Amino acid sequence: MPIFLSHTTATECWRSGRFDALLGGPSISKRHRPAGSIQVEDTASILAMDRLDVTYREALAFGSVREGEALACKPSAREVRELRTGAIVFTSDPTHLLVPGKRAAATIRSASCHVRSDALPGGSFVRVSDGLLLCSPELCFLQMASRVSFLQLVKLGHELCALYTLQPDGRAGYERVLPPTTVRALEAYLRRCEGMAGCSVASKALRYIAVASGSPMETALAIVLCLPLRLGGYGLPLPRMNYRIEARRGSRGTSDKRYYLCDLFWPEANVAIEYDSDLEHTGSARIAEDAQRRNDLTALGITTITATREQVMDAGKLSRIAHQVGAMLNVRIRDERGWNPREREQLLRSLVTEHDLKASWTKARRISVSN
Repeated sequence: MPIFLSHTTATECWRSGRFDALLGGPSISKRHRPAGSIQVEDTASILAMDRLDVTYREALAFGSVREGEALACKPSAREVRELRTGAIVFTSDPTHLLVPGKRAAATIRSASCHVRSDALPGGSFVRVSDGLLLCSPELCFLQMASRVSFLQLVKLGHELCALYTLQPDGRAGYERVLPPTTVRALEAYLRRCEGMAGCSVASKALRYIAVASGSPMETALAIVLCLPLRLGGYGLPLPRMNYRIEARRGSRGTSDKRYYLCDLFWPEANVAIEYDSDLEHTGSARIAEDAQRRNDLTALGITTITATREQVMDAGKLSRIAHQVGAMLNVRIRDERGWNPREREQLLRSLVTEHDLKASWTKARRISVSN
């Protein structure tokens, strides 16, 4: 009998990176991996758009008038137990299941059945194995729009479009080749879901979601900088995340890099923010390397602003960075809307975990790309 994992359970599966192989990204040769947000988004969007044209036979039970097809999708306690000790052992309780009718719902310990009687559009599921389907990243985003706050939905959107993975306990990984989905694919899917619960909210959240964030802290920084003032942000335009800056051929004498990846980049003003969790704990070699990097980017006409963990989590210091970027973008930030520093710090804290704050990596390993 087919089982459809949904809502929080399916979302945790996609955020974890453990099911990325189903999306085609890991099959890309290391020699041809996309680098930079534009290449990443283009490649991931092609794969996602192909998925949106797929409808699995088992999914036809949703919206079916035949009672037998719906009952065939009724999960058993044994099947759920096997999943909990196997493929989804890492997920949190309860296990969320999508069923195609009330008669297919079952009372199972540590499981929650969500009834969906109407048909779902193509691209709503990804097959894991015979008898097991996972709600697609796009459907997960729509489902969670009715279950989490708007702020957490924006954060989830970044995570589903990110180049890092997240485990349910908050640990992050940084080896993802492509994100599970993109804003482009989410928009296409939501257009097919007009009128469904959560669709309007999900569509609004897409305005504040960027593709190819490289870490949870970069995500938090982008969200706070770009949320509208009424929601506690600074109202800046969305940046390009991990944007690729080509090194000039004539400058290769001073740098062995073919290109640079800037954490947050606004191409309309040639200004970049680089998040650095380690800046306050570096040695002379690291300081020299970062100085060379800034010099190289300056030679390319890029203004670089470094944001440390302390600056990001301090509302006063972050406000100075936001105003600095706003001035370069000719965006006036109106702080008289009533958000005080303590409220902004609470907003930031709601977007990060202790794992995020303790995470440490260097641009030598993660950002600068050599020949």
